[in-house]
Amino acid sequence: MKYLVLLCDGMADFKIPELGDKTIIEYANTPNFDRLAEFGSCGLIHTVPEGMYPGSDICNLSIFGYDPKKYYTGRSPLEAASKGIDLDDTDMSFRCNIVTYSDNYSVMEDFSGNHVSDEDASYIIDILNTEFRDQGFEFYSGVGYRNLIVVRNCDYDITTVPPHDIMGEKVKKYLPSGKGADGITELMNKANKLVAESGVAGVNGIWIWGEGRKPKMDLYKTLYGVEGSVVAAVDLIKGIGKYAGLDIIEVPGATGFIDTNFEGKASYAVDSLNYGDYVFIHVEAPDEAGHMGSIEEKIKAVENIDSIMLPVILEGLKRFGDYRLLVTPDHPTPVSLRTHVKKPVPAVIYGKDVKKDSNTFYSEDILPSFVMNDGYKIAKYFLNKSNI
Repeated sequence: MKYLVLLCDGMADFKIPELGDKTIIEYANTPNFDRLAEFGSCGLIHTVPEGMYPGSDICNLSIFGYDPKKYYTGRSPLEAASKGIDLDDTDMSFRCNIVTYSDNYSVMEDFSGNHVSDEDASYIIDILNTEFRDQGFEFYSGVGYRNLIVVRNCDYDITTVPPHDIMGEKVKKYLPSGKGADGITELMNKANKLVAESGVAGVNGIWIWGEGRKPKMDLYKTLYGVEGSVVAAVDLIKGIGKYAGLDIIEVPGATGFIDTNFEGKASYAVDSLNYGDYVFIHVEAPDEAGHMGSIEEKIKAVENIDSIMLPVILEGLKRFGDYRLLVTPDHPTPVSLRTHVKKPVPAVIYGKDVKKDSNTFYSEDILPSFVMNDGYKIAKYFLNKSNI
C-alpha cells in the first residue's frame, strides 16, 4: 500500500459575501476535489489541542501524526533542523522575519517584507551576522522572509507573537515578554536600522518570534511502520520531516508562494513512492494568499492545486495499484482575518478500502463520516490497512 498526504496550508475559510456567501473552496472550480469527496470518505480534523495556538507548526505536527502536547517545543527548532543547524539542550532558536513597518516603526505593515526575495534576504542576513554574531546571535538564511536566529547556552524564558497575527496593528503591546525579552527587543531595534539602511527596497526591519528548544521526536517508522518522504518549500515542514526520519525532496521552482512549481511538487512526490511507502506534500500557497487578504489569489491557489497537482497525483498513484490519498488543510486562514483560526478542517480520504459516504462535493460543510477530536490520530486512522 502506498500513502500520499496532500496538505493544503490554510485552504479552509469563512463564507465570503463577495462570493455569494460561499467559501473559497465552494466558489473555486474544483472538479478533482469534488471527485475525491464523492467517491471517498470525508471527515473533520481538530488539529489544534486545547490551549494551543493554531500555528502551522502545531497543525502540521497533528496531520503528520505527532501529538503536539507531547512533541511540540516551538516552531523555530523544527526550521533549524531543516537547515542542518545543531541545537544543544541549552540553546534557543527563533524565527526572524524580514518585515515592513509603517508609521515610524509603530505598525506592522507586512510580515513578509513584501515577499522579499531569497537573494535580498540572504544579503540582509549577512549584514546582521556581521554585526551581531560576536554578540552571541547567530543569523541563518531561510526562504525569503523566513529566517532564523540561534542563541547558545541561554536561560531565556520568552514569549513572542507571530507577525502575521498583527498585520496593520501597533506593535508595542506585542513585543517579546519574559526572561531575556529586553535583550531580544534591543536586538530588533538595532537590526531594524541596519535593514532600513541595507538598500533593499520594500523592507525596513525584522520581527523575532517562534521561540523554542530542541525537540525529542520518535521516528515515523517507529510510530507508524512506514518510511517515506516530504515534499515542501518551507523549512518548518522539512524540519518536521527530518526529525521524523523522512527523506526531504527538493523540487526546482518550489517557492512556498503562489508562483510555486505545483506540477513539479506533485510529480516528485509520486515518483518518491518508487522507493518509499509514504509521502507528505505541503502546499503553502493558500495560506500566503489568506494572509495577504486576497480572495483572487486564494481562489487561484486552490484551483491550481485542483487542476495542476491532483491530476498528476491521481494518475501517478494508479501505477502502484493499492494506495490511499489524504487531502486536508491544516487550519483555516480566512482572507477576512488574514490570520489562522482554531476550527476543525475538512478532510477527505480516497483509495483502497475507503467507503464512499453521502458527500458529493468538497467544502467546509462536508457531512463527516469521521471526526478526529485528537487531530494527531488521523495518521493511524489513515495508515490503518483495514477498511475506513
